[in-house]
Amino acid sequence: MSAVLLRSCPDNIFDSSQSPSFIIKPVRLPYIPPEIIRIVLSFLKNDRQALAACARVNSTFNLHVTPILYSTVSFAFPYNFSLFANTVNYPTYRTQWIKHLDLSAFSTIGLQKSYASLQNIVDPSTLVKIFRTCSSLESLSVSESLEEALTFDVLKTLFFDCNNIKTIDFCGFSRKTFTDAMNRLTAQMGRPQITYDESGYKFVTPAALFPHIKRLSLHECTTLGEYNVIIPLLAHSPNLTHLDVGGCSITDVTLRFMMDYTNIPNTLTHLSTAKCKALSFDGIADFVEQCQSLVHLNVYSDRPVTTALTEQSLIRIMRSQTMKNIETLDIGSTYIMPSVLRAIKENCSTKLKKLGLANAPITSLACITDFLSSMPQLEYVDLTNVPCLNLITTNTLLTSLIKNESHQIHTIELSQALLGKLGTLPKWKIVKNYGRRWYYAKIERKDGIKADRVHGRKLDITETGPERMSNIHQYYSFGV
Repeated sequence: MSAVLLRSCPDNIFDSSQSPSFIIKPVRLPYIPPEIIRIVLSFLKNDRQALAACARVNSTFNLHVTPILYSTVSFAFPYNFSLFANTVNYPTYRTQWIKHLDLSAFSTIGLQKSYASLQNIVDPSTLVKIFRTCSSLESLSVSESLEEALTFDVLKTLFFDCNNIKTIDFCGFSRKTFTDAMNRLTAQMGRPQITYDESGYKFVTPAALFPHIKRLSLHECTTLGEYNVIIPLLAHSPNLTHLDVGGCSITDVTLRFMMDYTNIPNTLTHLSTAKCKALSFDGIADFVEQCQSLVHLNVYSDRPVTTALTEQSLIRIMRSQTMKNIETLDIGSTYIMPSVLRAIKENCSTKLKKLGLANAPITSLACITDFLSSMPQLEYVDLTNVPCLNLITTNTLLTSLIKNESHQIHTIELSQALLGKLGTLPKWKIVKNYGRRWYYAKIERKDGIKADRVHGRKLDITETGPERMSNIHQYYSFGV
């Protein structure tokens, strides 16, 4: 690369009558190794506009930028997907650069297109071609709008032909066609043989076929069978780091299987069992205590508080060695008492940044105030429908937090009924997201992340994007 450096002068410096002292000869910049260029450009991987500008700098930059631009491909509308699908018919080296395919926001809502027309746009044969052409594919995220397109042939190609796949994110799949396709798939994989005696369930597991899969989300896939689908998938993916089975029909058998027959407790860092109604208190506590690497735990319940995790089970979990490294914890709608908050403060205060306490049956404002003031690293807290918070007490709490400059809290989730009565505060604003959740959020945020993307009920499975969160969170059905 070269550049011409020009000193300022009153007239046209290219006029031959001007003194040559005003003109500096071209200076060649030092050679920049490709490794340095790649490192610099990697910091822009989530800013596509900046990358596109860098691609036009020169041929060297273009050579390094293009693979980054093509590494993540996301489609929200049929027209863009159709253009992409057409390129699959004439594959080029660019399709080999695609590592992340995000179809989680794909929809025809508002485009005056029927559900049937959507199936003509994204059909099974097209998806099979995409999976076979994108040989470097590492992650796939799909929403329920494309459920009919994921047939047995598509799933078979995804699991067996995409040898580099690490992340599979299904959300809200509940139709019979998908369930039948998954049943056929796991039957072909090989299911564990299950027996039962007085000591409990016994499994004979087949050899794991997908040790390379690290992240698996079956969020709200309510119709998938525990023994026919979920346990076989876990048996063949024994090295998971992220697992979201929120809303699935699983029991303690699944947790016990992972503890006794897989390596998952040793590798798992992110776990969501939110809204799993059939899990017992002791089953969850036993499993969490075995997962020594957890940094994210979501046991949010949609059951009445009196039937959710008990006070004793919560204290047992909070005092376990596992919780010393926890950064994100959601125990909303469980039996959260002051003793539970004390256990969190004693064992989890060092690294905890996000905490969900929705529907906690706490009637003392002093208990909440003292707890929050003793959590120096906390950045987000969910206080939705906590009984001690009303118009007066909430103003008192927020005022004390604002005066305490040492705290790190930038987002406070509250109920709509309460926030609708409260006014704005200095440097804070009221935010409503697509998921019908309401927040007080600081206006100035250093990281630039939106308040409604701070803490989703669905586990953050994907590794890409400026907020590292799938676009599925914009839909109210899975954002609450």
